[in-house]
Amino acid sequence: MNDITITIPASVIRELINQELDARAAAEEAELNSTKELRKPMRSMKYTCYPKLRNAYSSYEALGKVINKSKAAVEARMRGRIPFTDREKEMILKDLNIENTAKNKRKYFDIGRKEKVA
Repeated sequence: MNDITITIPASVIRELINQELDARAAAEEAELNSTKELRKPMRSMKYTCYPKLRNAYSSYEALGKVINKSKAAVEARMRGRIPFTDREKEMILKDLNIENTAKNKRKYFDIGRKEKVA
């Protein structure tokens, strides 16, 4: 009975594991980048309400996904017929990675009055 024992140094095994982990991380990052929605500015057309939001989102549908509203509801808000609620403003600022302050709300939502600082 010929038992053969092969000894592999731990450093070689660690190197193989690290290479596999790096390959997996690169594949996950490539998949994430390929599925990200490219943000190009929304067409402003004849409406001038919320120019910063029009630059940040590519369509009413994209903005609707953030605030959980239909295209028609978002369109009414973007045309100025219905104001954004405070909760919707918070959700949009969070999606844009912008701090939720009264100054930022005025900047993005053209608020002409003072608001409570969150």
